[in-house]
Amino acid sequence: MTGWLVPLDIPVQIGRDEARQRAVDELAKAKYGGTPDWLSDAASRAERLAQRFVDMVLELTRVRQASGTGVNWGFVLAVVVLIVAIGLVVWRVGLPRWQRRHGTGSLELDPTVPASDYRHLAAGHAESGDWAAAVRDRFRALVRELEIQTILDVRPARTAWEAAYSASRVLPDCREALREGAETFNAVVYGDRPADAAAYDRMVQLDDRVARAAADADLAAESVPSGGGR
Repeated sequence: MTGWLVPLDIPVQIGRDEARQRAVDELAKAKYGGTPDWLSDAASRAERLAQRFVDMVLELTRVRQASGTGVNWGFVLAVVVLIVAIGLVVWRVGLPRWQRRHGTGSLELDPTVPASDYRHLAAGHAESGDWAAAVRDRFRALVRELEIQTILDVRPARTAWEAAYSASRVLPDCREALREGAETFNAVVYGDRPADAAAYDRMVQLDDRVARAAADADLAAESVPSGGGR
């Protein structure tokens, strides 16, 4: 039963470069099998970490090498396997770009800029084919319009979701459209979704619809207490 353990107990003399290369080769094996492209950077970082870790292990065993006792390659191989396992976990549950929460993205509105100026900026971006910037500034125009119409209070910073939620309380008929507009803004500005002419046209239609609804909103009714009366 113990015969198969003998090779691991025999000291093996190896050099630093050879040990590093063997560790990298082990990690490379784990990369095969269709790893998504967006994980390539994480894979490279894991390999560099593995190389530094192996260097540290070899430095700790340098005294044994100098004394002629050698390095137990079984121990080094076990460390490499552990590094491979850790690397796989990092690849699976790391922090790729798509984990960023859209709700944390600010609109970055300038309260001194009127909605018409944001619409003008959006139209200029659309003419030049910069659809992402066009979608961004058209949604900003929508929110500034809501602030001007006192549907929303003026804030230096708020998220698209916050603006859509607050406005939908006063404009319930626009609730779903506002939600879709906020989702589009976040996906284009803070996500990876490409914008196009169709996305911009939808944002223009949303802005026009919400502006009409805001102009017709009965804000006095919103401010009356639920009990009514004098």
